[in-house]
Amino acid sequence: MRKLPLIAALACLAVPAFAQDAALLMGVSRYEEFRRVGNALDVLNPADALRGAGYDVSTLSNGAADDMDRLLNRFAVDATDANRLIVGLSGRFVTDGTRSWFLAADADRPSPFGLDDAVSVEMIMQVMARVPGQAILILGYDEDADDAIGPYLREGVGTLAVPQGVTVLYGAPNQTDDVVQDAVIQPDGDVMAFVRNNRRLTAVGYVPQSLIMQSADAAAPAAGLPSIEPTLRAWTLAQERDTADAYRDFIFDYPASPFITDARRRLDVIERDPVRLAEIEEDGLNLTRNQRRTVQRNLTVLEFDTRGVDGIFGPGTRGAIRNWQQSNGFAQTSFLTAEQINRIDAQASRRTAEIEAEEERAREEALALDRDYWEETGARGTVAGYRAYLERYPSGIFADQARASLPVEQEDTIDDARAAEQALNINPVLRRLIENRLQQLGHNPGQIDGRFDSDTRRAIGRYQRQGGLTATGYLDQATLARLLSDTFGR
Repeated sequence: MRKLPLIAALACLAVPAFAQDAALLMGVSRYEEFRRVGNALDVLNPADALRGAGYDVSTLSNGAADDMDRLLNRFAVDATDANRLIVGLSGRFVTDGTRSWFLAADADRPSPFGLDDAVSVEMIMQVMARVPGQAILILGYDEDADDAIGPYLREGVGTLAVPQGVTVLYGAPNQTDDVVQDAVIQPDGDVMAFVRNNRRLTAVGYVPQSLIMQSADAAAPAAGLPSIEPTLRAWTLAQERDTADAYRDFIFDYPASPFITDARRRLDVIERDPVRLAEIEEDGLNLTRNQRRTVQRNLTVLEFDTRGVDGIFGPGTRGAIRNWQQSNGFAQTSFLTAEQINRIDAQASRRTAEIEAEEERAREEALALDRDYWEETGARGTVAGYRAYLERYPSGIFADQARASLPVEQEDTIDDARAAEQALNINPVLRRLIENRLQQLGHNPGQIDGRFDSDTRRAIGRYQRQGGLTATGYLDQATLARLLSDTFGR
């Protein structure tokens, strides 16, 4: 299938053409794979009226993908030298929420990776942006339809990122054609006034107080073209930049422009924006990369995940800052002040001290348990007591004393058992299998991680005693064979 994103036509936009306004009207009521769309062909009704108003009009009824491709490429070329552009699309649309496509009559069931038989609404708007202030895109579709098409698409039109100067009107298919007949081609017809008086139409994008596409002035050019406000392009550029400097420059250069009030309002909004003010304040701190790393480490200590400690305040760090600000009653700007940095540092220092104290308490508790167990086992001076202590605490406080107190043959036995296990060359995968089997047999080897710690040694010893084997806590060929036999035999 052929894709229809206007790529080929956009490559021709630098080619000069005769100056004539252009209109493209496409309606699809019958689909091969979808339900019928009532009144979708109404979008074609104003074609003759548009021609009478000086537009070069292309129309397509229930067009297949190839036919749409041909008309779209011709429209993109016609748009290169036009003063006014009108596009009407009516039928079925699909969207992923941010991008939207108009389906051709022969469109298959679409997926986000295979929209071959569809028109990109975003690309059409990019073509129309060549005539800011005199470009109207009209979309007719069932606004109540919101059926899911797979896990990523749904029927309808998503949130449109409309280029500066393009007006988008949308509504039910039987409502959208009236705006052309009753406003767009009417001498001095105000499109915005028409939309405001019609609750079934919605306007987005370039929505001025008044928009006249057809001038009634006898002094206008023969084609009946409306005069375009001379500061519109400068205003469009300022809005595209959307910065305080851009609006200041516009106000200084065009003090009499009809857009001056909007420019001052936008400048005021930007200058008073708390997020922007917070960003400026943080920039003024001139934080070094090491200082930023310190902030990230402190936030991490406080359990606000910065997704790394690299000295770069990316989305992860900004999110952590915002969450910390929310937890501490600050405005959630995601930008830091000197006071907030100091508070984060103080909180992290306190939390670090708390963690160290908790670790010290845990260590003291572990030592106390070790001593208590010694008192009940090894301190009694019996071989059984020494062995019991070493089984629980092989690296404990009294481990050396217990080993030294064992009979020489017992020590030799442990050494021999350890050497025998090492000779087996048990790999980590087999170690985890052994631990898992010990767990299944109820011997509690501790965490199943492939490391034979004191819990694992005790579990092996219990398994050996239960099976009538020499209980050393270390694996030998006999123990391993029986354990694996138990594993694979069940």
